Amino acid sequence: MAKIWFGRPGVQPDQGDLKGEKEISWCKNNLGPLTFISPPGRLPKMPDEESPVPPSMRNYKFVVVGIEDEDDDLAPGYYLSTSTPKEVWEKL
Repeated sequence: MAKIWFGRPGVQPDQGDLKGEKEISWCKNNLGPLTFISPPGRLPKMPDEESPVPPSMRNYKFVVVGIEDEDDDLAPGYYLSTSTPKEVWEKL
């Protein structure tokens, strides 16, 4: 299984940002290409952008997929999806 988080610029996703769990095959087929961003152990902090709005008040901009189990194509860790949070929300 893989966990799907939405991330805001400049902050690390937390349990409140967890949007669902799906099979790894579903993620590979529905979330676009996945790019490795961090090994397992802790969620990565999302890239920041200059903004006067505090990070916790910004809109979701990233989709992070956490994979805990070994898969044929993907090692355990955190991956960034090319899909937008809105696109993923509609698929969940």
